[in-house]
Amino acid sequence: MGGLLLAVLAAWRIALFAEQWALTELRETGAARVALYAATLRDNLEKFRPIPYILARDPRVRALLQGESSPLRLNPHLEDFAGSAGALFFLLDQRGDTVAASNWRTEQSLIGSNFAFRPYFLDAREGRPGSYYAVGLKTGQPGFFLSYPVLAAGRLLGVVVIKVDLAELELSWRESGETVIVSDAYGVLFLSSRPEWKYHSLRPLPQQTADWLREVQYLGHPLTLLRAERQAGGEDNVLHLDQRSFLEQSRQLLEYGWRIHYLSDLQPVRTAFRLALAVAAVLTASLLLTLLFLRERRQKLHSRREAEEARAIRELNERLQEEIDQHRRTETTLRHTQEELIQAGKLAALGRMSAAIAHELNQPVAAIRTFLASCRLLLARGRMDQVGANLELIDGLAERMGGITGQLKTFARKSRGRREPQDLVTVLSRVLSCLAPQLTAQGVSLYQDLPPAGTAVVAGDGPQLEQVLNNVLQNALDAMAGCHDPALSLHLSATDGEAVLLCRDSGPGIAAEALDALFEPFVTTKEIGRGLGLGLSITYGIVREMDGTIRGQNHPDGGAVFTLRLPLATPLPQARSSHP
Repeated sequence: MGGLLLAVLAAWRIALFAEQWALTELRETGAARVALYAATLRDNLEKFRPIPYILARDPRVRALLQGESSPLRLNPHLEDFAGSAGALFFLLDQRGDTVAASNWRTEQSLIGSNFAFRPYFLDAREGRPGSYYAVGLKTGQPGFFLSYPVLAAGRLLGVVVIKVDLAELELSWRESGETVIVSDAYGVLFLSSRPEWKYHSLRPLPQQTADWLREVQYLGHPLTLLRAERQAGGEDNVLHLDQRSFLEQSRQLLEYGWRIHYLSDLQPVRTAFRLALAVAAVLTASLLLTLLFLRERRQKLHSRREAEEARAIRELNERLQEEIDQHRRTETTLRHTQEELIQAGKLAALGRMSAAIAHELNQPVAAIRTFLASCRLLLARGRMDQVGANLELIDGLAERMGGITGQLKTFARKSRGRREPQDLVTVLSRVLSCLAPQLTAQGVSLYQDLPPAGTAVVAGDGPQLEQVLNNVLQNALDAMAGCHDPALSLHLSATDGEAVLLCRDSGPGIAAEALDALFEPFVTTKEIGRGLGLGLSITYGIVREMDGTIRGQNHPDGGAVFTLRLPLATPLPQARSSHP
């Protein structure tokens, strides 16, 4: 019974999926079609928009309105104009009386008719272009009216009006077999591919509004309510009309105050649902019959399989044991492969790190050259004591360079997790002594707030820790290059089981686009040739290996500040911490 229920639910879900797929297709097609029909309608109207403006500046039109010419001279001109444009042209005077028309030869001539009540005349009388859809007073034919005032020194002489016939457009809609309607601001349908819906209202009209529309715009048409029911379903509007259901998609035509509607028949969606349900039901029934057949067959074979059960279980156990052994061998192989992949990744990064370490060796090399030059001068002057001091500094720099290059071998070797106690105060002093020539050359003011030696002791590798501090300080010096009154502030404290070093420079700060990727490889804001973008990336990796954190951000008072946090090597008594 449970299987049957699941099968029924599966068939229902398949049918719903088919229905949603068909509805999605219908929705996408309707959206494209309503956009196309809206563009077509707009193009058919807007191509006539400049004509009233042009005629309003015609000397013959002005001459007639000023009493300097006869309508017999203007009517043939309007007739020719209308023939080429496929529209009706007429000219109204100040009172709204027609004084010239392109249909002056026909029985439906507009000459003498008054259209002062039409909104397009009222708009033009106010000095602005007018547009209006209405049923013709004399011809009884609907059309779209465009008007433009004829002015002389700011005074209204008359109004040029053009009537555009949209019958051919409606005919093309009907011939397409699709359902397209256009409603005005009151919900009255005045354009429709279904003639029986024309001049009906989509919503109830107040009596006063309906009377005004019948008198001014839709002459003689009852404007009865179209019996339609809307049903909102999520993002879709379903319109029940003439015992059929349509998916309604519309687009507002703001420049005219209209809305164009495209109605898609929902019958194909229901057909897709029923067809999918039928197919799913047949498949489900076939599956159930197959399952019943297999069940019966299993029951027939049950007695014969009992005799072979013991042998089958034994063989199964043997196969399971073999699979377990295979899984163990596979697990061992995967573990070794993973270790080799990790080591291969470290070796692959070794090339990138070598370039960065070569970059880091530039400063000690430059310092050695400076000290050697100083030694030459001191030897020439016979100041042997200072020569010895410089040689000791050169020896320290050489040891530091050896430690830095030794990091390549340490990085390539598989990690053993060996760490030694390192006094941050001592390490920082060694790094500052190496950078002293550069600090002096750049005129950097150095401010230090360091605790006593032996207070901030962390567990780590000495050369790697020197590299971290050198990278951070060198980054600050590079940032202050060219700055006025550069200053570097260092604050070291040991409290709450960790050592915290704050390094703040007075440079321009970190660029916003570099903040999120500050410690990623090859990310740098330095000029080409001055950095590879690996120093901070290597620093970040070393600090992470020491179970510490490093963070870079802009200081509220200007410049950048890097915060280095490392766990203390051994529990220390609570030490006083001062803040800059």
